[in-house]
Amino acid sequence: MNQYRILLPYFRRNQRSLAIGVGSLLLVDLLQLLIPRVIKHAVDNITRYQVSSTQLLSYAGVVLALALGIVTFRFVWRRHLFGHSRQVEEALRNRLFAHLQTLSFSYFDSARTGDLMARATNDIQAIQLATGMGLVALTDTLVLGTAAVGFMFYINPTLTLIALLPMPFIAVFARLISKMFYERFQRVQATFAVLTERARENLAGIRAIKAYTQETAETIRFDKTGQRYIDHNLRMMKVGGLFSPMSLLLTNVSMALVLVIGGQLTILNTITTGDFVAFNSYLLLLTWPMMALGWMINLFQRGSASLGRIQAILNTAPEVADTRETTERTLTRGSIEGRGLTFAYPGSTRLALDNIDLRIKPGQLVGIVGRTGAGKSTLCQLFPRLYEVSPGQLYLDEEEIHRWSLAGLRRAIAFVPQDSFIFADTVKANICFGKPRATHEEMIEAARAAHLLDEIRALPHQFETILGERGVTLSGGQKQRVTLARALLLSTPLLVLDDCFSSVDLKTELAILINLRRYMRGRTTVVASHRLEAMRAADVVFVLDDGRLCEQGNHDELLARDGIYAALYNRQKLETELQQEAVGG
Repeated sequence: MNQYRILLPYFRRNQRSLAIGVGSLLLVDLLQLLIPRVIKHAVDNITRYQVSSTQLLSYAGVVLALALGIVTFRFVWRRHLFGHSRQVEEALRNRLFAHLQTLSFSYFDSARTGDLMARATNDIQAIQLATGMGLVALTDTLVLGTAAVGFMFYINPTLTLIALLPMPFIAVFARLISKMFYERFQRVQATFAVLTERARENLAGIRAIKAYTQETAETIRFDKTGQRYIDHNLRMMKVGGLFSPMSLLLTNVSMALVLVIGGQLTILNTITTGDFVAFNSYLLLLTWPMMALGWMINLFQRGSASLGRIQAILNTAPEVADTRETTERTLTRGSIEGRGLTFAYPGSTRLALDNIDLRIKPGQLVGIVGRTGAGKSTLCQLFPRLYEVSPGQLYLDEEEIHRWSLAGLRRAIAFVPQDSFIFADTVKANICFGKPRATHEEMIEAARAAHLLDEIRALPHQFETILGERGVTLSGGQKQRVTLARALLLSTPLLVLDDCFSSVDLKTELAILINLRRYMRGRTTVVASHRLEAMRAADVVFVLDDGRLCEQGNHDELLARDGIYAALYNRQKLETELQQEAVGG
């Protein structure tokens, strides 16, 4: 039950609705308890031949009035208690989503999207059931069960003790299955997460699956995962499904004992016939709390397991966060300095960057080049602090990076990653994602700078054209240029482009870089690229190799040095010439 402490703020927030709901539920229980009393008096008067038709009608009227009250107050408690559970569901889901937005890149490197989706849907639903129907079952178990036993004691204590003889077995049985159910439900939720991830991955990769004719194989894999999910559910229900039948069996044992012993007491006039009928009515009322006990255990154990999975995320602190040294300030110049910059990805002992010293002056167009795996993307991702940097190793505008607030830092840096992400929305919405209130003229200028304007105007509805999921209707190069236009629209003092021209041809890349020099005049632009021919436009080029900074200078200086850069450039030049000869031949 300690897991449920996380929900206390939501219960306090909804205390008025909870009070009305619980109060109405208690009134329903009270009215249900009064009906057997009315029936007792009616039966006693009938057996004594002391009742008239008018009195029978009055008894019937009282029962109908009580039933009407039960219906009315049952509607009220369902509206408020189930409404409360939906509000808890909404608040917890929003809290989970908001917390996920704060977590660092390193968390999502290892987290599976399907698992996160399962926690935000299936686990939240289990918690909603626990805080709704579980609360009702708990109240009925405690209140209706206790009150029914109290009325039974009032009628005859000895008969009540006899009727309650099987009840300790229910408590022992509940204790035994509780832990088993909790463990099996956790396995169910874990399997559901795998199933969700399998479905997400297949839908996202449907083109690759069809291209390699793997539809049947993937269907079989999905079916096997689904079968494991069903198997875990069945194993869970073997435990959870035992409680209600066992409760019903023991309750019927109680009724059999009452029928034998209570019948004899009635014959001996120790209790009246009306008392015997009322006692059996209360025993029937007791059946529901006993069954509700099993239902409550089921719901609370599910909710507890799901809360544990939710809390595992909520307890995860973002690796990259503001520090005590953080101050609110505005990046204006766009200078960058690395002092012995060293970095390794979480969980890896290999250094992605090793003791790099570099200096980028405000307003420069800077190139970062190197072989695959040299550390280009890693370096670019450290500038907006997407991964944590050791103190004293990276400076922006001559201030240590931890002194900048994350929000202020990232607002001042337009970052275009390698993977171009396009939303299933209009071209306009995609370009204006970071600046929704941009003017039409600003949007056109950004598209022109990204060498994309003519292609957008050729689309059916131009800027209002709806793009498919992940930009499926665009080519790879068009996606990259849409994300570039998105970044350019922000007009930040620092622009970082992480190999975002890989899907465009060299001619287009050169045209874009020329546009950037004009468009970003007075602002700093860092371009990581695998094409060295495009580095002719750069003021300075940094050459990385195996995480180390090996060379730096402009294009001509690096060629004259005849080092790594020159070797890479000559190799690319030769490959281009061979391709041209092959096409010409």
